[in-house]
Amino acid sequence: MVDIIKRLARLNVNVIETPSLPAVIDLYKERVNTLNELAASIAYFYQKPVIEQAAAEKHLTAEIKPVIATLAGLLKVVDWQAEAIHHAINEVVTQYQLKFPKVAMPLRVMLTGIAQSPSIDQVMVLLGREEVLARIANH
Repeated sequence: MVDIIKRLARLNVNVIETPSLPAVIDLYKERVNTLNELAASIAYFYQKPVIEQAAAEKHLTAEIKPVIATLAGLLKVVDWQAEAIHHAINEVVTQYQLKFPKVAMPLRVMLTGIAQSPSIDQVMVLLGREEVLARIANH
């Protein structure tokens, strides 16, 4: 744990109490091969993500903004558990007659800065409702 905190510090990332660092590491442990890769992958949990330009251009389109706005409205009142969050995303997918990735990918880019992450509902649980809604509102 100390090793990852040091590596995050080298990236100018200060680990705060929430989300729980062990929970974040658990989410990524199967996705990375080195501690440096782990630190770079989880930095967005503790600081605002830098949005990859290519991911933004591909996924943060004018067409998706009303969909994400509808989702944000649901997220304000949903029970903050992965299953309930997943259900809210599915509700919006159904309402707008989209496929799940058409909503999950832009959401992932808004929340993590990149198009690849663990399950978006799990990421959202760890980020917390206030942080998720704030990151969505910034786009």
